[in-house]
Amino acid sequence: MRKSIQALLWSAVIFPGAGHLLLKSFQRGIALIAISLISLTLLLFQVMQQARRVIEKSLAEGSGLDIQHLVAVTLQATADDKILNAATWVLALCWLFGMVDAYLLGKKLER
Repeated sequence: MRKSIQALLWSAVIFPGAGHLLLKSFQRGIALIAISLISLTLLLFQVMQQARRVIEKSLAEGSGLDIQHLVAVTLQATADDKILNAATWVLALCWLFGMVDAYLLGKKLER
C-alpha cells in the first residue's frame, strides 16, 4: 500500500497526527495530536458537565428521567454551549486537516 494512502488511513482511523508520525513528520504530528487531545478533553469535560446539569434540572422539575424531557432539555442546553461547539469544530477541523495533510505529505514523499 502506498505511503500516502496508509498515512491518510492512519490519520482518519486512529487519530489526527498518526499519519504524520508514520511519515516521520514528528513536529506536525505531535502538534496535531496535542491540539486534538486538548479539544477532546475539553469536549468530554463539557459533555459531562452538561449531562450533570440536565439530570439535575430534570430531577428538580420533578419530571424524573423521562427520555422525551431529557432530549428537549439537552437540545436546548447544548445549543447555547459555546465551548462545546468550539471544541467540536476544532476537533473536526484537526481531523480533516490531519487526513488531507498526511495524504499530501505522503504524495510528496512518494515522488
